[in-house]
Amino acid sequence: MKKIPAWFLSVTFLLPILSNQGLVGQSSGDQWQELFNGNDLSGWQLLNGQHDVEVRDGIIVATSIQGLPNGFLATEEEYGDFILELEVKADPLLHNSGIQFRSRTRDNAPDGRVYGYQAEIDLTPQGWSGGIYDEARRGWLYILEDGRSPAKYAWKNSQWNHFRIEAIGTANRVWLNGIPTSHLVDDETAKGFIALQIHANSRPGDAPGYNRVFMRNVRIQTENLRPSPWDDTFVLNLIPNTLSLQEEFQGFELLFDGETKTNWRGILQSEMPEHGWDIRDGALTIISTGDPELKQPLLHTSPPEPGGGIMMTEQEYGPFELKFEFKQHEEGAIPGIEYFVQESERENIYGRLAANKTDRYTGQWNQGGITRNISDWNQGVIKVQPNGRVEYWLNGRPILRYERDSEAASRGYILLDDYGDSISYRSIKIRELH
Repeated sequence: MKKIPAWFLSVTFLLPILSNQGLVGQSSGDQWQELFNGNDLSGWQLLNGQHDVEVRDGIIVATSIQGLPNGFLATEEEYGDFILELEVKADPLLHNSGIQFRSRTRDNAPDGRVYGYQAEIDLTPQGWSGGIYDEARRGWLYILEDGRSPAKYAWKNSQWNHFRIEAIGTANRVWLNGIPTSHLVDDETAKGFIALQIHANSRPGDAPGYNRVFMRNVRIQTENLRPSPWDDTFVLNLIPNTLSLQEEFQGFELLFDGETKTNWRGILQSEMPEHGWDIRDGALTIISTGDPELKQPLLHTSPPEPGGGIMMTEQEYGPFELKFEFKQHEEGAIPGIEYFVQESERENIYGRLAANKTDRYTGQWNQGGITRNISDWNQGVIKVQPNGRVEYWLNGRPILRYERDSEAASRGYILLDDYGDSISYRSIKIRELH
């Protein structure tokens, strides 16, 4: 991932967090089909790197050979919607492995590079087992960076670990040892094979020699599927401007539908700003009414000039969780989001809040390469709890936590500032926290 020049997302935040993880997945009936017969590799084929694979005592033993590229022990049959269960363990020196699903090879060739969704097996201290990686395509999609969540510690080294993967429609959900670890909504691939990744063991720092991954008790359901009950596991929804069933269950609502200006109006106005914003390709895009040289907002008088570009929600919100996607169209663009704003104070809000760091935070949202390349969409989350704790998340990683002033406003409008050229927002969703 390339780093881009630092830029800033300004926010007047207030209040904090909700656990990203929820309940244990449920069984959905007894119509199971065994994918591994316990005796041989009938129905399976080895793709890409030709590592050693054999069956011993009802267990698939896959051994990574030094110097070979990633290998994949894949089903000969492809699967669309399914529920998959299996058990795996691995030698700690293997570094990582994974369970591919809805995966394919380039040009559908047996020796072609495998790509597609992977439920991660991470044997490193990073602890992302149960996350979702997009092999040979987009890279990490769903990572586990909440150190307070049991999902972070679900994998047990040197022991058998139970995976459950539900791929039903566009929802891809993973449980590890009964703990929900991932919920990805995506429509990139709807059907493909299932595979055990035999990771390459040839990078600097990898232990020399042979390292193994083991698999047993592999079974699948493909008919009469019933998804496990919805829970509070964080949903990464990559289908723009939509709410998944689990997001609806969690109480989220769309603040922007990708087509209309519903839920928004101009600051100190009854309608949307006539200038400064446009709806393009399902996104709300800043045309900019700020000063491109100073990269600072233009101060507005009350009432603002016709067409002033600052935009705000039609209603106030208390403690909340806000999810949104944003991207730059050029280097140096500076988006801004403000929270708990009192409209009557807006005419001098910049001068007042810029000097009061307990009410306004300006942060560098390019920490450690977390921000993606220009023109790539980033996922932002703001969690504001009733107890005064606030968290910012960027592309699955926490980047700020703080406690806000207990005397500050606990309810107000959400504002999208109009300064900074060519910033787009989409998939803006909110739920209030109680």
